[in-house]
Amino acid sequence: MDKKLGLVLGSLFILTSGLIYTMERLIAYVYLFAQINTGTWDTVPQTMPLLKNLFIGAFFIIGIIFIFMSFKKENH
Repeated sequence: MDKKLGLVLGSLFILTSGLIYTMERLIAYVYLFAQINTGTWDTVPQTMPLLKNLFIGAFFIIGIIFIFMSFKKENH
């Protein structure tokens, strides 16, 4: 794997983890607004903690590993 491919893969994994996290929060707020329209709702939306979803953490760590590997290849 060359440097460019490692950087692209690392960036894609990090962006994917951010996209998954954003979609989860968006779904929680849409659900909250749907409850507001019915008249019964919580005061705070029920969002998941950041590390509760394994894919977010795993994709982020895999992305960091790819980026570090690509910079390590540059030194050799």
